[in-house]
Amino acid sequence: MLGRIIRDLVPTGDNNRNSEGSFITLRDGGILFIYSRYGSGGADDGALANLYGMISADNGESFGDSYPILCAADFEADNLMSTSLLRMQNGDIGLFFLMKTDVEHCRLFLTRSGDEGESWSEPVLCTDPRGYFVVNNDRVIRTATGRLLAPASRHPLTCKIDEHGKKVFDTFFPGLFTVFASDDDGATWWKITEDTPLPLARGITSGAQEPGLLALEDGRIWCYIRNDSGRQYECWSNDDGQTWSEPTPSPFTSPVSPMCTKRLSTREIVAVWNPIPLYNGRSQFAGDTWTGGRTPLAVAISRDDGKTFTDYQNAEEEPDHGYCYTAIHEAPDGNLLLAYCAGGPEDGSTLNKLRIKKIDRSELLSL
Repeated sequence: MLGRIIRDLVPTGDNNRNSEGSFITLRDGGILFIYSRYGSGGADDGALANLYGMISADNGESFGDSYPILCAADFEADNLMSTSLLRMQNGDIGLFFLMKTDVEHCRLFLTRSGDEGESWSEPVLCTDPRGYFVVNNDRVIRTATGRLLAPASRHPLTCKIDEHGKKVFDTFFPGLFTVFASDDDGATWWKITEDTPLPLARGITSGAQEPGLLALEDGRIWCYIRNDSGRQYECWSNDDGQTWSEPTPSPFTSPVSPMCTKRLSTREIVAVWNPIPLYNGRSQFAGDTWTGGRTPLAVAISRDDGKTFTDYQNAEEEPDHGYCYTAIHEAPDGNLLLAYCAGGPEDGSTLNKLRIKKIDRSELLSL
């Protein structure tokens, strides 16, 4: 099995969930990791969560204590989650994150740090002012032209008032693939694509969920999309994200779980995903614990700009756990850091425990 465990952030009584983060290398060679830390008020996606950080000073061999980065209360928000970290053109660190201010609004924001994470600017809205937009962690990319692209799934929804007088979801409609873009290093954003569904005629009821992007060396942008067909779907843009080909099934089999990719300094592409779809009879639960069928966690490499990938090897394979929402980062020493949800029965859910694992370069060469 690939890699070695560096850190497990397990849920506790006053910290019900740790999940969904992103890495960036600091100017002094340290590695900053920012993730969502939930409190004692629950562990579902809408529960109170703040953004916390940890720093490694030894190429990801260990990480220091967690400390607060952004607090939901400062924005009168319910939840902050799904971070992406990116070095901006002026040298700032860009921190992208989802903010949920009520049940109807989930939107992407960008805050910047000019002092390597010591302080952060007033957040800038990256999506439409209204709506529910899902942008996964470690997802925002910069293309060869300098354009920033943030892939989103917009979910139309209706709400109702429950017996306690609280507004809750009534109907959460299938996701629609859309992309937001910036050509001025994140100062202003606009919706660059029209909402794109996935074909119901092929048995897809989830819609286009949790899209990811990767810039290819031939100038195209590759998009991969989670759904409930048993495969990731994929499409391509030849014009820097302006228009996209029709989404079609990819070679990557999958349950309803996101895939993640990253290009390394060696020009190789790393793909991390769950390769076993939810075939008839496969359970999404281990006893009473939800896993989503998100095991094993597989790693493969492309050495020809995404045309083909090696046979995968597992980074995780416990059958009663789930592994998902991976952040991928090449450490300064050339080895690979992965951070992902890794919960099992002892954690209450797949999403509640966060794991950081390091894969040595020699292991990647064996793929």
